[in-house]
Amino acid sequence: MENKFWFRLSGNRNQPFIWLLLVSFGFNLQLPAQSEYPKGYFRSPVDFPIFLSGSYGEVRTNHFHSGIDIRTNGKTGQPVYAAADGYISRIFVSPYGFGKALYINHPAGYTSVYGHLDRFAGTIASYVRGQQYRNESFYLDTEIDAGRIAVKKGDVIGYSGNSGSSGGPHLHFEIRDTRSQEPLDPVAFGIPLRDKTRPKILLIRIYPFDENSQVNFVSMPLTFPVVAGNNGLSFQTKDTIRLSGNIFFGIEAVDCQDQSTNQNGIRSVELMIDDQPVFRQDIERFAFADTRYVNSVIDFALNKETGHRVLRSYLAPGNTLNIYPVVVNRGILSFVDSRKHKITYRVHDGSGNASFLSFWVKSSPPPSGGARPRESKPVGVHFFWDQPNQYLTHDLRFEMPARSLYEDIDFTCYTHPPVNGSFSKVYEVHNEGTPVHLSCDLAIRAELLPPSLQGKALIVKLQDKKFISQGGKFSSGFVSARIREFGEYTIVVDTIPPKITPVNIYQNKNVGKQGNIVMMISDDLSGIKTYRGTLNGQWILMDYDAKRNRLVYLFDNRMKPGINKFHLEVSDGAGNQTEYSATLIR
Repeated sequence: MENKFWFRLSGNRNQPFIWLLLVSFGFNLQLPAQSEYPKGYFRSPVDFPIFLSGSYGEVRTNHFHSGIDIRTNGKTGQPVYAAADGYISRIFVSPYGFGKALYINHPAGYTSVYGHLDRFAGTIASYVRGQQYRNESFYLDTEIDAGRIAVKKGDVIGYSGNSGSSGGPHLHFEIRDTRSQEPLDPVAFGIPLRDKTRPKILLIRIYPFDENSQVNFVSMPLTFPVVAGNNGLSFQTKDTIRLSGNIFFGIEAVDCQDQSTNQNGIRSVELMIDDQPVFRQDIERFAFADTRYVNSVIDFALNKETGHRVLRSYLAPGNTLNIYPVVVNRGILSFVDSRKHKITYRVHDGSGNASFLSFWVKSSPPPSGGARPRESKPVGVHFFWDQPNQYLTHDLRFEMPARSLYEDIDFTCYTHPPVNGSFSKVYEVHNEGTPVHLSCDLAIRAELLPPSLQGKALIVKLQDKKFISQGGKFSSGFVSARIREFGEYTIVVDTIPPKITPVNIYQNKNVGKQGNIVMMISDDLSGIKTYRGTLNGQWILMDYDAKRNRLVYLFDNRMKPGINKFHLEVSDGAGNQTEYSATLIR
C-alpha cells in the first residue's frame, strides 16, 4: 500500500533536546501480522537438534532463501525423515540447484521439500534409478501421480548430502503452500529450534533521495556502524546526524541462534519515525517468480562493492513484491523542519526474538545554496523502468524489455580496446552496481573474428580478470547472447575441448577390488554441456557433481566379469568434444 503524500515530520517543542541517543534491547514476542500455522503437524526432518546455516527469507545472490538450511556437522549420510504423512509428488536430480531433492504433498495442503540429498532411500531410490536408465539421463525432474509412492510421518526418505549447488553438507528443508507453491517459514510451524537469541544490528545507512537532500551536508549515502560497549550500542561517530530534504533509511542486521556462530538473515524489519510506523518488511511468503526482486530490496551497489547486505526501507517503483504491510510514500521521508526526530528500527527473527535501535536526528530545511554536489555522474540515455529500452550503435545492440529495471536510470555505455584473447572491443554496458531484473538482448559486432571461428564465438563478461561465458550465436556480422547483468562484455572464441581425467582407472586395469569408476571432467570457458558414459556399448548412470567436476559410476549389472569396454564422451557449450576409452578387467 502506498500513500500519495509526503510524510512531513514535526517535533515536540516541550521535549528536551537530545543530539544523539541509541537504545537497543531484545525479547521474545510474536511476529507482527504472522499467519497461524498448525503446530505439531510436521516433525523435524532430522533426529538431532536443529542448528541453522541459513534462515527462511534471508538475502541470497539474486534470490530470497526459500527454506531453512539444517547443519549436519559437516557430514553426509544422516537419515532424513518425512515430516508428515503424504506422498512423493516430485523428484528432482541435477548437478545444480537443489541437487537431489524430494517433494512430498500432504493432505493439509502443504508440500515439504528436502534438498541437497546424498541419495534416496528404499522404493524412492529404485524408482529414480529406473527413470534415469529409462531416459538415459542423470538429470531428472518428474512429477509423481498421487499415492504412487506413499510415505508416513517419520519414514526415512533419503540421506543428507552436499549435492547440487550446496556450499557444504546440510539439509535444505522447505514447507510450501501446495496450491500456490509459495514457500513458508518452517519455524512458524513449530519445527523445533533452540533460539532465544535476538538479532544483531550491524549498521544504519541513510540515503538522500535527490540532489537537493543531504545527510550531514552531503548528497551521498552515509553509513553509521553500530558497535557494542559497556553502555549498550552506539554509533562510531558521536557527531549529531543532520538530515535535510527527502531521505530514506537502510539497515544491516543478522540473526544469531543459541549455541551457534552462524549469522543468518532476519525475518522482518520495521521503521518508525517519532513512534509512527512508516515502513515494514515481513517475508511471510513469496512467489518464486518474484524472488529476484531481492536485488531491489538491498542496496545492490553497496553489496557488489563491499559484500554488505543492507535492507533498504524504500520501495522502488518497479518492485512489486507483496512483503510490505506498511509503506508510507515508498519509504521516502521529508525532513524540512528545524527540529529533532526519533528514528527507531525494530527487527525480528523467525522465532520472534526482537531487537530495537533508536536514535535522534536533527532536521533542517535545505540550504538556499543547495546541497554539496554528489560525485560527478556521466550523462547518459534515459531508460524508463516500465518501458522497453534500447541502445543501438554501429557496433552494439542492447535491448531491455519493459520492467527490466526497478527505477529509471541514465544509461551509459563506454568502449574500450580489445583485451588479450578477445575478437571485439570491450563494451562497458552501464555499471555493475545497477541491478537488472529480466534477461536482455546484447549483440556485438564481430569485427576481428575470422570466418573460420564464427561457430566457436561467445560473448563473455569480464569479471575479476576472467571470462564468464554468456553463450553466443553468430549471425550477420554480430555475436548475440542474453545477459542479466550490467558490466563489461566482449567476444572470444572457445576452441579448446573439455578435459577428462581418470581418477581410479587406466587402460587394462583390473577393477575387481573396487566398486566404482571416478572421472574428473572440466571446461575452462563455455562449460560442460553434455556427457555420456557407456560400458560395453550400454549407457551407464554417472552421478555428476558439477562443483567438484566429478563423475561417479557405481558398479551394477552392466559391469560384467571379464573384459569391459568403458567409454566417455564430453561436450562443451561451443560444441568441442573429448573422448576417453579404457579396457577394464573384472
